[in-house]
Amino acid sequence: MATQRYEPELPRALSPQRLGWIRKRLLDWYAEHEQPFPWRNAKDPYAALVAAVCAQQTQMSRVLEIYDRWMSAFPTVQALAAASDADALRVWGRAGYPRRAIYLRRTARIVCGEYDGQLPKDRSMLETLPGVGPFTAAIVLNFGHGVDAAAVDTNITRVLGRVLFGDLQPVIETSERDIRWASERLLPDKQAARWNPALMDFGASICSPQPRCSLCPLTSLCVAYSEFKSGARASAVRAQRSFTGSQRELRGMIMSRLRGVEGSLSREEIMADVVSRAGIKRSRVMLAEQSLLEDGLIRRIDHKLILGSD
Repeated sequence: MATQRYEPELPRALSPQRLGWIRKRLLDWYAEHEQPFPWRNAKDPYAALVAAVCAQQTQMSRVLEIYDRWMSAFPTVQALAAASDADALRVWGRAGYPRRAIYLRRTARIVCGEYDGQLPKDRSMLETLPGVGPFTAAIVLNFGHGVDAAAVDTNITRVLGRVLFGDLQPVIETSERDIRWASERLLPDKQAARWNPALMDFGASICSPQPRCSLCPLTSLCVAYSEFKSGARASAVRAQRSFTGSQRELRGMIMSRLRGVEGSLSREEIMADVVSRAGIKRSRVMLAEQSLLEDGLIRRIDHKLILGSD
């Protein structure tokens, strides 16, 4: 028995004409505001993978710097596969969430060992690789292989949830199922490499958390516009906890010390340094150290710590 295709209840019908206008206006906007990011035109699956991983939980203003540094050090998937964890972590530097560097390196080794150095063109196969989820897989397919695939990130969720469902803060209010449906329904044939970045860039600059509706070409097509026009504001997404004094900061201090040396450092020396700099109890540094060990970002030999797990 065939599975019934999901069709959500929309506040306003998505007629062929309305669908066409949404696509046209967004693509016209993108033609005027396209960002010349190197991975978007490189037609290189590895470059697309690196860019997508760099963009995870990172503002686009910082992504280009991280991407350039990484591609300079590891210009091919083979170069990355030949590197060590420590090499990858040093190049990643203080970009945040360093497990991404480990995932990239593990993925490179799998790709070189099992796929003859070529990232798969199959979405389900891509999503089995370390650190590769639906968004990253879609970016690899779009920009690397020229294959249509709908991408969903926070910016895209915001645009689709407002325009089609009328939710002011779709990250909180619109169901993932509805967003998936919308991303696939609106995707134009053979234009994913322009459509997905158009949505991402539009969500980042125009349909931002507090939207700039006066600059939006979609107001007559957007269900949420009337509420924003009347003065409504999107509810705040829960703010990230302060970095200062957090376990993330303590982890970063330990990693910073280890990135600065080629070999190992005394565990006690690192412990004393972090306790002194952060003004906290040893027990908190020990917890940070343990979490790094569990994540495979460092390893402990006798009474010394070493960057990476190999």
